[in-house]
Amino acid sequence: MNKKVKFDRGEMKERIVDIYVSADTLRDGETSSKREETADTAPNNGPGDQHSDNRAIKDSEDKRNNLSQSCSLYKTNTTAERGQLQTRYNNLTEERDQLQTRYNNLTEERDQLQTRYNNLTKEKGHIQAKLYLIEQHCQEGWRYFDSSLYFLSSEKKTWKESRQDCLDRGADLVIINSKEEQTFLFNLHLRAWIGLTDSVTEGTWKWVDDTSLTTKYWRGGQPDDNGQEDCAEIYYGQDDPVQTWNDDNCLKYHDWICEKVV
Repeated sequence: MNKKVKFDRGEMKERIVDIYVSADTLRDGETSSKREETADTAPNNGPGDQHSDNRAIKDSEDKRNNLSQSCSLYKTNTTAERGQLQTRYNNLTEERDQLQTRYNNLTEERDQLQTRYNNLTKEKGHIQAKLYLIEQHCQEGWRYFDSSLYFLSSEKKTWKESRQDCLDRGADLVIINSKEEQTFLFNLHLRAWIGLTDSVTEGTWKWVDDTSLTTKYWRGGQPDDNGQEDCAEIYYGQDDPVQTWNDDNCLKYHDWICEKVV
């Protein structure tokens, strides 16, 4: 709705001036408000703010440098610790190998000792059995010398009969293998059959175990094969104990000596 108002010219001018003044004042107020709003929202770029920004940047760089140094120090410490652990591992591995070698040596030594113990136990059993055998035979008149038992007859028989008697006793006519054994038998002071004959092949003397004669203790001029003399005897009636063998007729009667190896 429009209202018509009448003003006189003077009053009109005064009101126009008031309006313009009011409009300028309003415009200045709006501009000032906008400036204040802009100042409130815009970054503060004053000298104090610039100093704060530089300080923040420096703090950030310091933190980054400190972090970098910490990482480098951690890496260095980790590398050193890893080296120490590797050295310790190597030492432990070497010690383990040494202990394994020692264990293997001790195991081998133990096995050797066990084998030796078993052998000694077995040998002890043999010795005990041997001693028992010797004791039993000595009670029956046998004599012991250098791992053999010797039986001296108390009667006379032919060479063949004498050998059979020895076989029946689990022995055989004596086989003389050494000078010491020859001397031992000589000191028994017997004229007795021994286990030596050339009855199979004349002139080829062999022991009753079929081994050839190598060591000989014939007396001078023997063997002479005087009248089918194919069997050997030990004849104590000589001065030299290693020259006492004589060949004689196998059907003659003499004492005899049996031998059993123990």
